[in-house]
Amino acid sequence: MDTSKSDFKQFEGEIYRKAPEGKLKRYWFVLLGKEFYCYRKKDDPNHKTMHSLVGTYVKDEAEEQVPGKSVKLYPFRLIFPPNKSRQYFLISKEDRDRWVNAIKDSIGYSTVEDFYEI
Repeated sequence: MDTSKSDFKQFEGEIYRKAPEGKLKRYWFVLLGKEFYCYRKKDDPNHKTMHSLVGTYVKDEAEEQVPGKSVKLYPFRLIFPPNKSRQYFLISKEDRDRWVNAIKDSIGYSTVEDFYEI
């Protein structure tokens, strides 16, 4: 994770999304402060979409087996107010955990378990 000259933190990498027909599509995502940018490819000059993460919740989800293959995917979900969500997939648990932690850090996300042992 890189820190720019301001207080914004930047994190970037490849993430997969499922197309409506269920096929996985690869995109390049950049987390810059509380904004989450999606590019078709790493070097694209213009982003495809951008989401503000203000008020967003992040949730890691159970791993999924790719049908007909010996590959597992490690998803997480961003839940946007009032009730919209998007699911993202990574090819390793470590990558998923890095993304989830970077997003949580960026948005100041915490849970009661961060402060107390239950």
